[in-house]
Amino acid sequence: MEELIGHCRTCEKPIYCKMGFLDGVVQADKSLVCYECSSEMPKENLTVEPQK
Repeated sequence: MEELIGHCRTCEKPIYCKMGFLDGVVQADKSLVCYECSSEMPKENLTVEPQK
């Protein structure tokens, strides 16, 4: 099962939840980034807050 969650803030690629797993990265400011764009970003921009 696939559910559209949003779009990458860098390249606008759609990001899905596939079988309960997010196909991207949620950043601290709650924006979404695809895996391809996240690998190109400096690591300090990829801070992710734990879910509560």
